Parts: sequence; structure tokens; C-alpha cells
Amino acid sequence: MKNRIPRIYIDKHFTINEKIILDESNRHYITKVLRMNIQDILEIFNNTNYIFLSKIIEVENKKLIILILKKEKKNIESPLFIHLGLVITKNEKMNFAIQKSVELGVHTITPIFSQYCNFNRNKQNISKKNIYWKNIIISACQQCKRNMIPKINNSENIQTWCKKSNKNETKIVLDPKSRRNINQLSKHNNYFRLLIGCEGGFSELEMQKIIKCNFIPIRLGPRILRTETAAVAAVTALQIKFGDFG
Repeated sequence: MKNRIPRIYIDKHFTINEKIILDESNRHYITKVLRMNIQDILEIFNNTNYIFLSKIIEVENKKLIILILKKEKKNIESPLFIHLGLVITKNEKMNFAIQKSVELGVHTITPIFSQYCNFNRNKQNISKKNIYWKNIIISACQQCKRNMIPKINNSENIQTWCKKSNKNETKIVLDPKSRRNINQLSKHNNYFRLLIGCEGGFSELEMQKIIKCNFIPIRLGPRILRTETAAVAAVTALQIKFGDFG
């Protein structure tokens, strides 16, 4: 059985036969976690639809150098452009929802402030969180073999985000009280704006304003889902009906 080639992300453009000195984080991961050594093969991705096969050519004095051997085009991006608005929730739930939605093919994520979200809106806290969430996204891409890194936007208030849209974008909000389900949606194009609430859901006034912004209330079934489960279920349902799951 062929061994799986380890993957790492490097934010850089490459040329064939170029030598790259890895940063401390990647060096530690390669040498201490994976215990790789000279002549071992790596797969590099860099937010393009290409992968770059490389090999380790030097490991010494806390320095690791790789040589870029060749590049291959590999586009596994979903045909759907799903922009996920995720109301900020507890750390583990938020982290899980971001990680799994990336694995399922989400294109863009915006963390959302709503009435019932329980989060300190201090700018420093949010800045640190965005860096942390971006690292979760990169790690998820590393695992699921996506080569394009989904964008995570700065956090926004719910009404600000809901008022935005691309031309002909289908806007969806999960609402357990709705009588409509995803099977009743029609696809106008490949752009979806999906809003997921926190554990407390949305206030009645918030939902009224969301619907005024042309969001379609959708239910996923008779059971009430946790935030992180709802995000996974909704993205999966969209990919099955309109995307590349099948």
C-alpha cells in the first residue's frame, strides 16, 4: 500500500528546482512530529490549484531545506460558492464548525455577532481569534487535500452581513419553525449565503430583519440541531443537492 505523502502549506509562489528554507513551525512539524529526514518527499500547497512535490535536502542546526521537484494541477474545489455566516459560539463548537465546513467545501466564512451570542467583542480578542480560526482552516485544508484556502472575514454584526449579497445570490437562514426544506429550493446560480445561529438561535426581531434581507428560512428536519451540527448538516445538504457530493 502506497504511503500517504505529508502535506504542508507555505504562503509563497514556487519555481521548479527552487530551494526553500522552512519556518520554525513547519520545521518542527516535519522533524519532530512526522520524524522525516533527508530525501523524504513532501507535498506543498500554496493557495493555488497546484500542488508542489518536493524533497528534503538538508536538516541541520535547526534548519530544514526542501527542493521543489515538480508541480501538478489539482483542482478539487466545489462548484458551489458557499459563504457561511456563523454566529460566534463557544470555542470548541466554533472550531468544529469551521473545521468541518472547510472539509465540506465552504468557500468563505464570516464570524457573526448576534443578540444571543456570548462572546467578548474586544478588538484584541477578535483579532487573536481570527488568526486562530485561520490556522484551523489551513489545518483542515492540509488534511482534506484542498489546495485553495477558504477566506475568513473579520467578524461582523448580523444586520451588516445580512444586507450584503452578490448578484443573484441565494440567501438561506436555518429556522426550525420553517415549513420549507432544502429540497424545495431552486438553484439560480452557484452562489449561496448561509446563516447559522448560535445555541439560543435568533430573537424574533432578528429573524424578521433577516427575512427582510431576502433570506429564505429553511428547516433541516424535525429535530433541533446543535450549532456545529447544523453547520455541517446544512453545507452537506447543499453539496448533495447542488454541489459535488453524489
